[in-house]
Amino acid sequence: MKLHISSDRTIGQIQDEFAAEYPNLKLVFFSKAHKAYKGSPAKYLISDRETTIGSMLQGKEVHAELFVEPEMPVWQLERLFELEYHLHIQVFRRSGNTWLETSVTDDLSLEDQEVKGKDSLRHQYQFVDPLDYKEQD
Repeated sequence: MKLHISSDRTIGQIQDEFAAEYPNLKLVFFSKAHKAYKGSPAKYLISDRETTIGSMLQGKEVHAELFVEPEMPVWQLERLFELEYHLHIQVFRRSGNTWLETSVTDDLSLEDQEVKGKDSLRHQYQFVDPLDYKEQD
């Protein structure tokens, strides 16, 4: 797949384009870089999907296409965003009803991460109280 990276696009548009190919993964943008196999602090999360790439790059112009291959490991995609565009991303994977940072499993390919995310939807996660404390004296 090709991701279109340009100054006038919003992070929401890039996230949607990525999610169309990988519905159980998502790209999350941050204002600061993270170290390999480490998570990004929540305080650097860019939550406004209307933020443009140009504003993140402080006015620098970019018009490019990033080729994303299914066998590409997560760390490589994160690194490409960093080196080529100076954008800081993390890939998150669906786990039931939750989204997890893939920092521990950055060696897995996007395809493998997608399968893990899809498989997590088949499991029913239900809270079971190991002790019924309501019936106690």
